[in-house]
Amino acid sequence: MQPHSLKLSPESDLIKSIKEYSFKNNLYGYVSGVVGNLKEVCIQCPGNQKINKFEGNLEIVSLNGHFNKGDVHLHLSFADEGCNVYGGHLEEGCIVKKGTDILLVCFEQKIINISNNDLIANQSRVQVYILKDCPWSKRAIRLLNSLSIPHEVTSIENDESFQKVKMKSNHNTFPQIFLDDKFFGGYDELSEQAKLDNLILFK
Repeated sequence: MQPHSLKLSPESDLIKSIKEYSFKNNLYGYVSGVVGNLKEVCIQCPGNQKINKFEGNLEIVSLNGHFNKGDVHLHLSFADEGCNVYGGHLEEGCIVKKGTDILLVCFEQKIINISNNDLIANQSRVQVYILKDCPWSKRAIRLLNSLSIPHEVTSIENDESFQKVKMKSNHNTFPQIFLDDKFFGGYDELSEQAKLDNLILFK
C-alpha cells in the first residue's frame, strides 16, 4: 500500500487531475481523504442523466471512489454558503477555487473470487457495525475489501441495535470494528493500521 498526496492549485479540474495522475503513474486504488473548496461543481444525481451544475464558494465534504490507471468512479458531496449539502457522481467541470488536498491510497491490483462456500467455511474474525449512509462506514468496508480481509457487516437500523453495540464498545460513533469480538476502533484506527501494514493480522 502506497499513499500519494495531491495538492491541486486554483482552476484545476478535480476529476481530470486524478485521472491524469493515476494514468501517468499507472496507479490503482481509492481516495482516502480530501480537504478543499471549489468554485464550480458538476455532478450527476442517481437515476438522472442530467448534469447538475453549481457555482459559488463550495466546500468539499467528502470524495469517495476508486481510480484505475486513468479510469475513475468518484462520488462528491459538498456544502454551499448556507450549509446545504449536495452530492452525486463526479463529472468533469469541478473547478478548484483556492486549493484542494487529496490523499490517494494505492494498491497492487488483484481480483479475488470468493464463493458462498468459501464464506461459510472461513468465518471471519472481523465484525463491522455500520450506519447505512455513513461515509466513514463505507470507507472502512472498501478498505477491508481492498485488502481481502474477511469480515461480517451489520447495519444498525434502529435504536435497540444501536444501544446493544454501544454497550459492547462504549462508543457511539460509526463504523465500529471488532476483532475476535473485542472492540478495535473505527475508520481512523483501521486506516492507521493499514498504513503500518498491520492489517494482515486480521486475516
